Amino acid sequence: MVNIGEGAVAEAPIDHLLVEKLSDPKTIEQLVRLLDKLEHVTFLFDMLENFLRRGPEIADSINDLVVLLRHSLSRPEYVTRFEHAFAALRRMQEFLDSPQVQELLKSDVLDVRSVQIVGKVSRSMIRATEETAQTGTKRVGLLGIMRALSDPELQPALNFILNFTRHLSKEFDDA
Repeated sequence: MVNIGEGAVAEAPIDHLLVEKLSDPKTIEQLVRLLDKLEHVTFLFDMLENFLRRGPEIADSINDLVVLLRHSLSRPEYVTRFEHAFAALRRMQEFLDSPQVQELLKSDVLDVRSVQIVGKVSRSMIRATEETAQTGTKRVGLLGIMRALSDPELQPALNFILNFTRHLSKEFDDA
């Protein structure tokens, strides 16, 4: 028998283990998946290599930023601005957390339909104010009001007012 040496004896079981691992279907499947994604893996390694190559430059930029922030933040006017900003944020948070605002957020006041109605009412008030300023104040008696009630332009608003007062009465009864 030929004396092969310790290195060859140790390699034989390793070769056998390698062949055994490579013939395992699970290992084959994983190798195929790895080979399918080899382009992506190569791209990731290239990105990592470029990042590591630029490491000192990135560290210098971060260091410069820290030095700039230290100098800026040590100036009294910036410290005062930050204190005022944080105080304002605290007050805003207290306001938003207040029971009144929470109740407002739960109500229908901020519903899109409510906001649209308020917009219509606001535009109407502005136009009426401008029209009254242009034409001046006119004296309207009971007959003038009766005549205005039959005006077709006023009918939608009158119907709105009547419906509004009916629903408002129901809300008062529920309260």
